[in-house]
Amino acid sequence: MEKVLNQAELLAEAILESEEYITMRLCEQAVMKDEEATLLVSNYSEKRTHIENLLADSNMDHGALAAAGTELEQAEHMMDENKLLQKMRESNEAFTTMMKQVNKIIKMVVTGEPEEEESGCTGSCSTCGGCGHSH
Repeated sequence: MEKVLNQAELLAEAILESEEYITMRLCEQAVMKDEEATLLVSNYSEKRTHIENLLADSNMDHGALAAAGTELEQAEHMMDENKLLQKMRESNEAFTTMMKQVNKIIKMVVTGEPEEEESGCTGSCSTCGGCGHSH
């Protein structure tokens, strides 16, 4: 078991040293330091919480829910337009793709069974087989 744990530690260190992880962390730090980006995220979070509260209310006001949904969409659109948040989202997707590939390799080696290909677009064009998605 010690060999497995040592190899797991080496893998963890390699992940921490990967370009995908470093880029993701730098992007997250840049967003946290940027007032506009943090306000956009905070605004979106508040709108989402408001919708969750409306949905939890037994006397749900459908008009208020529709208005809150529109506000949430607008907040999401504003986040989508922010360059720092776009870069952070892309770096998170790249890291997630890398981790999925790592898990896929581990599963293949341990079980001998290939991972079933997921259908649909993951949003990451770096590993796309041609889904037609474009940024």
